[in-house]
Amino acid sequence: MNKVERIRTALGGAAPDRIPYSFWTHFPGIDLDARRLADTSAAFCADYGLDFLKAMPNGLYCVQDWGAECDFSGIQGGGVARVSAPRIRRASDWAALERLDVGAGALGRELRHLEYLLDAVGPGTPVIATVFSPMTVAAKLSGDLHRQHAAQDAPSLRRGLETIADVTGDFVRAAIGLGCAGVFFAAQDAAPDKFSAAAYAELGRPYDLQVLAAAREAGGWFNVLHMHGDDVHFDLLSAYEVSALNWHIGETPTRIEDYRRAGGTRPIVGGLRRQDLTESRLDGIRRSIGQTVAETDGRGLILTPACVIRYPVVPDTLRHAARLIREWPIARALSPARAERPHALAL
Repeated sequence: MNKVERIRTALGGAAPDRIPYSFWTHFPGIDLDARRLADTSAAFCADYGLDFLKAMPNGLYCVQDWGAECDFSGIQGGGVARVSAPRIRRASDWAALERLDVGAGALGRELRHLEYLLDAVGPGTPVIATVFSPMTVAAKLSGDLHRQHAAQDAPSLRRGLETIADVTGDFVRAAIGLGCAGVFFAAQDAAPDKFSAAAYAELGRPYDLQVLAAAREAGGWFNVLHMHGDDVHFDLLSAYEVSALNWHIGETPTRIEDYRRAGGTRPIVGGLRRQDLTESRLDGIRRSIGQTVAETDGRGLILTPACVIRYPVVPDTLRHAARLIREWPIARALSPARAERPHALAL
C-alpha cells in the first residue's frame, strides 16, 4: 500500500498492510518563515518515513492578525508560545473583531507554508492543516478573559465567536483547496475546569461544528479532532462528525478500550505517550504500541502522539519508534480470520 491507501484503509476500519503512523514537533526560529518551515517539515517527514504530515505552524498564527502581541521565545527551551498582550480586554471588544482576509498577514503566511509543503512532499503524502477551535482562539485572544466575559456578557462573546468561526472556515476552505487532506482541529478549551459541559455545548459546540462542516464541504477526508488536556468533555466532543479522534491516550481517564466498549467507533489517531518519546523511554514506547494495538484490535488506528512532542526531539528515539511500528507484525493486531474480514467504522 502507498501512504494514501494506508491512511484511507485505517480510516475505513479495514486492516492495512501495516499500522500507519506520524510524529510532530515545533520548529522554533523557523516556523515564522513559510518556505523554511515547509522545507524543514518535509525533511522531518522523509527522515522518519511518516505516513501523513500534520502541519506545524506556530501556535499563535490564528491570533496575530487580530493584533495580539506574541512571544515565541519559550519554545526554544521546550516551552510554549504565549500571548504577551491580548487583543480582547473588555467584553465589548468582541463585537469589534473584523472579518480577516485569510490570504494576508499571518494567515496568508500559513497558507503559503501549506502550499510550499504540499509541493515539497507531493500528492503521495497526506497533509492536514492545524487549526484551532473558535473557543480556543478566543482564549488566546483574550488571555483567558473569555470565560469571565461568558458570564458577564455572553451575547458579545458569541458575536466574537461568530467572526472567529467565519474566518477559520475561510482558512479551512483555502487550505483544503490547496490540496490538504483535511484539518487537525484542536479544541483546547473544552474541559471541566474551563466550561461546564452544558456551557460548552451552548457556547463552543455550534462554532466547532461550523468549522468542521466547512472542512467536510471543502472535500476534507482526513479531519482529526484533537481533544486537548488531561480532562475533557469527551462524550460531547467525541460525537462530532470527524474522520478520527485524537486525545491524550494513556495520560487521561478515557481509555480506548472504554470508548470502544461504550460503542464508540471513530478511528483513533494517537496511542503514543508523548512523555515516552520526549524522555526516550524505549520500553514505554513498546508498551504503548502494544497496548494501543491490543485495545483497537489493530483496526481504525493511526499511531501518533496525542500532542506535540516538545522541542528538541531526540532523533534516535523517533527512529526507534518508527522502526518498531513499521515492523510490528499485523498478526499481533488481528487474528488471520479477522484480518480477512474488513468492517467499516462509522465516520
